Amino acid sequence: MPSPSEPVRPDPAGPDRSRGDRSRVWDSVLPIALFIGLERLWGLAAGVTGATLWSLKIVVGRRRRGEEIGRYLPILVAYLVVRAVIGIVTDSDAVYFGIGIGTKAAIGAALIGTVVVGRPFLARYAHLVVPFDQTTRDHPRYRQVMGHVTIGLGCYQFLTSAWDIWLFNQTSASGYVLIRFLVGWPAGTLASMVAFFWADRALRRVPGFPGVLDLLVPPEDAGEAGPGEEEKA
Repeated sequence: MPSPSEPVRPDPAGPDRSRGDRSRVWDSVLPIALFIGLERLWGLAAGVTGATLWSLKIVVGRRRRGEEIGRYLPILVAYLVVRAVIGIVTDSDAVYFGIGIGTKAAIGAALIGTVVVGRPFLARYAHLVVPFDQTTRDHPRYRQVMGHVTIGLGCYQFLTSAWDIWLFNQTSASGYVLIRFLVGWPAGTLASMVAFFWADRALRRVPGFPGVLDLLVPPEDAGEAGPGEEEKA
């Protein structure tokens, strides 16, 4: 699967970006709320159906907004539908959630596998999130760092899968969904911050590398004042 030759910079559209951020917050919360509410009222099948339909709406909406889903859209839709059908037919929360846990562990194994075969996943695709230039991406240090981060990401999938299994065995289906969300979001944010900071320091050995933060928010963009701002100063 060839990787694009040039980094993709996000379009800094002020109001649109704010609306997009709010939309993502709702997209994260509503499937959880729908599952818990419907599962409490009418059982697992209703919760699975509501959460899946909203998740499908999220996927299609992101595709329409031009976000990087593209070729993976049919796979995501098929996965969500098949998982929902299996969960409804079996009427088993163990089966339904087990599919998700198993998928997460499989992703972790696949990520580590890309490093083992010498094609680290993040070395090929990290520039779609952080606009590393071609010179940085061609440097051996970049490939080494991205290999380490890919392994870390794979291990994180295994760790969270183990946590999911433990949590599932300790609480109800609704409790599992709610607690996993409340714990998973901050844990994922913290893990991402650690990975970004470590990669930033490790990549400083690459000549001309300005830093991850400068790539995400170029100094000239950060220093731009809005209309009338300079006069107020």
